[in-house]
Amino acid sequence: MMRGMSSPVVTASIPTLFREQAARFQSRPMVYAKVQGHWSPVTWAQARERVDLVAAGLAVLGVQPGDRVALVSENRPEWVLADMGTLSAGAVDAPVYPTSTPAETAFVIHDCGAAVCFVSTQVQRDKLVAVRDAMPACRTLVFFDADVRPPEATGLRMMSLADLENLGRDEGDRAEVDRRVAALTRDNLLTLIYTSGTTGEPKGVMLTHGNMLSNCEASVRSLPISPDEVLCSFLPLSHSFERMAGYYVALLYAGAVVYYAESVQRLAANLLEVRPTVLCSVPRIYEKVYAAFMAEREKASPVKRAVIDAALSVGAEVSRVRQRGGAPGRVLALKYRVAHELVFSKLHARLGGRLRFGVSGGAALSRDIAEFFDAAGVLVLEGYGLSETAPVLTCNRPEAYRFGTVGRALENVELRIAADGEILARGPNVMRGYFGKPEATREVLVGDGWFATGDIGEIDADGFLKITDRKKDLFKTAGGKYIAPQRLENALKLRPLIEQACIVGDARPYCVAVLAPRFDTLEAWAQAEGVVYANTAALCRHPKTLARLQADVDLVNAERATFEQIKAFIVVTEPFTQENGLLTPSLKVRRKVVIQHYLQEIDALYARKVREEV
Repeated sequence: MMRGMSSPVVTASIPTLFREQAARFQSRPMVYAKVQGHWSPVTWAQARERVDLVAAGLAVLGVQPGDRVALVSENRPEWVLADMGTLSAGAVDAPVYPTSTPAETAFVIHDCGAAVCFVSTQVQRDKLVAVRDAMPACRTLVFFDADVRPPEATGLRMMSLADLENLGRDEGDRAEVDRRVAALTRDNLLTLIYTSGTTGEPKGVMLTHGNMLSNCEASVRSLPISPDEVLCSFLPLSHSFERMAGYYVALLYAGAVVYYAESVQRLAANLLEVRPTVLCSVPRIYEKVYAAFMAEREKASPVKRAVIDAALSVGAEVSRVRQRGGAPGRVLALKYRVAHELVFSKLHARLGGRLRFGVSGGAALSRDIAEFFDAAGVLVLEGYGLSETAPVLTCNRPEAYRFGTVGRALENVELRIAADGEILARGPNVMRGYFGKPEATREVLVGDGWFATGDIGEIDADGFLKITDRKKDLFKTAGGKYIAPQRLENALKLRPLIEQACIVGDARPYCVAVLAPRFDTLEAWAQAEGVVYANTAALCRHPKTLARLQADVDLVNAERATFEQIKAFIVVTEPFTQENGLLTPSLKVRRKVVIQHYLQEIDALYARKVREEV
């Protein structure tokens, strides 16, 4: 149960929920964005007025209930206005990652048949104009930024968001919006969330109002989120995790205040300004904070390093007591206060200084990193789900958590493990299916409402789910041994000089790794070691660098069976990013793309190992 709310809100649709909360909070700030260097709010009352105008404007454009409307934008208040306006018109939105290529964007708009598309900036507008012929059904672009320049003849109608709102000012059109919202039920389709396409053509996940609302209702009974919370939103709203956790649950359902970060690059500065109380993130961000802390430890003097290690030891002891459901005794509590003052307070300050807890989703969080944060006094609660399940299936709770697991099932979700280890899920949050793809739908909805997640896992005696790996990521070496690559990759990323890792070994004699260094830490280490190098590439190839990384790999191998051990590695000279196509928009490694990108180097690595063994 949320603090500050007497009972969960129960409603028929997402727009109805929005209207109820707008009437409740009225002049209270709802969302903030940076405008000319200052955080500028949009109140609930302002949002309600503008959402109604957007919905009425869409109706004037001819958008009918059930029609699809695309949305290509970074996180910003207008994303919320466009989303809620589309839904209030009875339509279905199809968000697109703003980092998607023109071809990927055009695919979604064409596949869903959207006649209207919201775009944020000149860059996004130009992207769509360049692929106009690939999305013939799209007739209108509505842009958020007032200074977007309409192009010359493209066959597309161009208008600003303000223009669209002006179209909807007629009282009759506003009344039509009221009728459409009143007609919505939990069975109506709400959105198409397209999968990121790491293994093939993206599929549009059909989620209803009931899918989303049921997930909200169960989530807020598992996590203590109140109207007093402050969040800093930086994960893309196009992704199901941020849309549900940071938007529908925290903002819309609980009435928290949300600040939209300027960018991932500006996140560290924005956290200091916003000072969030709850942080929704993928593991990548927690890994970066952990890496920065450990890098500082590496550079510290022997005395300071001893202080840090002592603080970590005390924090780990306190964490173990808490995990058992106890409270630290007087002496341990005193030691922990000293540890916090001398060491952990700096980490808290980096996160804004008032973080109550973090939530992690979207990919596997290393147990070591979760334990590190808990030792430092920041509880990170890992959950699990998929776009197809709206998305949350399980989560750890503040009063019931187990590191190394993704928690227990939500109260309205059933889980079971298939004979081959695959996790199956059933509940009111499970999607209707994939848009226009009945065969693909039948492959994952396996009968009697069960959804095949594609993940391998196990449920312990207390109901905590542990994810082993993605079923599609498991591979078999030439020796017939199955490898779960994520576990190896997570272990490698705990080493101070390794930023990212991708394990290779499918149908190969053994495992090798593609390693992307933590370049700033690597350069600092090289300077301390007196390593002379001409450029980054030379540093990555330097014998001392390779020897240091080999030592890190050896530490990981020491805890693995022989067939799991990494026999060799290559060091790449650029990180995995969205821009070079090696990360998804939710910051997961595109494994097949990485392997293909470095295939020549990988093949050469195996060939060299063969020569060495002859």
